[in-house]
Amino acid sequence: MLLAAVALALSSLATAGPSHSERAAIARALVALEAEWIGVYASHDLAPLERLIADDFVGTLADGTMRGKRAHIESYAADFEALASVTSAEVVVHVFTADTAVVTGLYTATLRDPKGAAPGRFRYTDTWLKRSGRWRCVATHENALPIDAR
Repeated sequence: MLLAAVALALSSLATAGPSHSERAAIARALVALEAEWIGVYASHDLAPLERLIADDFVGTLADGTMRGKRAHIESYAADFEALASVTSAEVVVHVFTADTAVVTGLYTATLRDPKGAAPGRFRYTDTWLKRSGRWRCVATHENALPIDAR
């Protein structure tokens, strides 16, 4: 009976997941990585995306288009000319294990338009895995929101 209780206690420790402080550290790290990602729009430097996005990445866009890492990164270069600004808000990190987390948030992109700035709002979900000690985004999904959605 004692052996069964010890085995049960050990198995629950193995599945307990990260501690509160570990979860907080993971959240801080991923918020920083998300900020680095969104900063690509201001810097026009694609190098961070090579490091942040996993080779087996899949992105699902608001229009239903799906693309891999290379196409996703290449799309940023085209966006640089069209976008006046991109900001992110409401970023929440959902930690599942020490190497698995999902980040949700809202980003607003303001397009350059001859008739004036044209804003777009999108909810996003990024799935992150820690591989070989480094966090990589393996999937993203975005949904377009009405401009007046809050």
